[in-house]
Amino acid sequence: MPDEVDDDVALMLAFKRGDYNAFAVLVDRHQRPLVRFFFGFVGDRQRAEDAAQEVWRKIFRARRDYEPRARFTTFLYRVARNHWIDTCRAASKRGTEYSLDRPLKGEDGPGAGAFVPSGEETPLEAMENLELKEAIEVALSQLPDGQREVFAMAEFQGLKYAEISEILEIPVGTVKSRMFNAVRRLRELLKAVS
Repeated sequence: MPDEVDDDVALMLAFKRGDYNAFAVLVDRHQRPLVRFFFGFVGDRQRAEDAAQEVWRKIFRARRDYEPRARFTTFLYRVARNHWIDTCRAASKRGTEYSLDRPLKGEDGPGAGAFVPSGEETPLEAMENLELKEAIEVALSQLPDGQREVFAMAEFQGLKYAEISEILEIPVGTVKSRMFNAVRRLRELLKAVS
């Protein structure tokens, strides 16, 4: 295991013993990837940050029960995935639809709150990049849940297939199959746009 992986577990164990600085280091280290994970589902930075904050709150509250049975990132993304499932279920009970099987519309839809980086980009380039980003978000929203999860974990988080397998509790072969089908479907969807 790489040192950072061992270090994450050691930090979580230190936090379990009451070292709040260890928790701060974990948050600093994993906040951006966690926000990217949720952004892959919602396409809205504020909602992604809110979801990540809730995950850290859950980890904070459950620190006394933490046992290092897997890598810390496996634990973190399992909590994140369960939080997302709970959020979708709660939203459906309230009557608000946040389905992973259809494109989001309105304020929460693709492109809502989209960030266009500043720099040497011309307005035309910025518009084209935004259109491409929106097309990718729409295509991602059309993937089945399992394919979207695997794609987001692999591409946005940089997780290896074995790690995804642990987090989702599915065989590595299923992860590979879902990734293959996700990439193939995304190519089809994006080819239709261009």
